[in-house]
Amino acid sequence: MMISYGGFNMEWIILFLANWSIFLLLVDWKKLRINIWSGLFAILMVMTVDYCNTLNKRYIINNGIINILGSSLFFLVGPVFVIGTLLAQYHPQKKTITILNVIVLFILYSSVELVLVLRGAVEYLNWHFYDSLIINIGAISLLSWFSMVILNKWRVEK
Repeated sequence: MMISYGGFNMEWIILFLANWSIFLLLVDWKKLRINIWSGLFAILMVMTVDYCNTLNKRYIINNGIINILGSSLFFLVGPVFVIGTLLAQYHPQKKTITILNVIVLFILYSSVELVLVLRGAVEYLNWHFYDSLIINIGAISLLSWFSMVILNKWRVEK
């Protein structure tokens, strides 16, 4: 059962507002001009995955309010951007903590997706949650790599 108001799925708006509340509490404004690139890269990845999979009718986004290439704008600039940006900001430098960080973010992101599926905001057609798990672990790992290699987050900041 979806929460709707005037034909809109409130799940997208609630998710957006919750993530931006977290973002505003945790963001380091001085380092945002570097860390934002990880958030933008995350948006690009999700848009690519959603475009390909909605085009091939593997899943659909129901009432995404503002749809961009198969994705909800509120999802892209909500959890995707926030997770991507904060991942870069708080990226650990120790290898074991980096692996743990990827696992925790993978679980959080996948849990959000599962809630969206259970609420009917996302509907699987020729797709399974296990498919998403494979994509999600790869995406979070790639974001971590992007932060370490491209944004130099593996170096000790002074």
